[in-house]
Amino acid sequence: MNGSRVFCTLPNSHTGIFYGLNPLITSLFYAGRQIMKKLVLVLLVLFLSMVSVAIGDVSTRVCLSDGNTPLPPVDTNFLYVYPDIMVGTKLTIIVSSDTAEYWSGSLAITGEDVNYGVLSARDFNENTFDWEGSRFPAAGTGARVYTWGEMGIYGFDLYGHSSAVAGDWFIIDYNATNIGDCNVGFYDHSVSWDDPIYYLAFSHVRTRDFNKDTKVDFTDFEVFASHWWETDCSDPNWCAGTDLNIDGYVDANDLALFVDYWLERTE
Repeated sequence: MNGSRVFCTLPNSHTGIFYGLNPLITSLFYAGRQIMKKLVLVLLVLFLSMVSVAIGDVSTRVCLSDGNTPLPPVDTNFLYVYPDIMVGTKLTIIVSSDTAEYWSGSLAITGEDVNYGVLSARDFNENTFDWEGSRFPAAGTGARVYTWGEMGIYGFDLYGHSSAVAGDWFIIDYNATNIGDCNVGFYDHSVSWDDPIYYLAFSHVRTRDFNKDTKVDFTDFEVFASHWWETDCSDPNWCAGTDLNIDGYVDANDLALFVDYWLERTE
């Protein structure tokens, strides 16, 4: 679609059923446009994932904040589309390789997506400008991690070393900061410095961790229960966040959304 606009109108001179259908057609058009937008994103992620498989060697995996527990994709056919996560959730993105050779690439968030997710690295060295804690020994003795920041782009450039061995090379932290979708581009500089070889696609939903202690448990249920059957929920508070589907009421629909994340952690 490339951002082009299509206008669907009916002449005002048409009366009767055609005139009455005009608002309906317009509504259906815009609803279809949103569906198509999401479909295009899924197809793009699938296409880029196919390209990345052909490239091989260096890859990413997404884990929980512990850096060990994998976050599986929603579908094995869409390897880089991940389940919905709550705002406040922290993840890790690990770059690994099955080869022992020099490599460089990047992880970055661009455009409006910077409003929904944040990448961060570990243990900054002010003398070398290197994020020392975000590189593993397997990346080589001269490996480096540098900040990549410019207008509409924020991420990190990852440089391996000729002394690298197969294994985990780099680790970058990811934090879901706002409700919405965020795509993290993974770049291989041997392919392109400007275009990622694929995107890690995240979607953020309202938190169920109402007391912000990093886990969804009975203390959060107590907060939820204290707003049960409230009918005057509105922006921006939405009854302390318990009106999860933001329809103005705290009811069974919100309870179903709450239990979907029972005992899950944001950190």
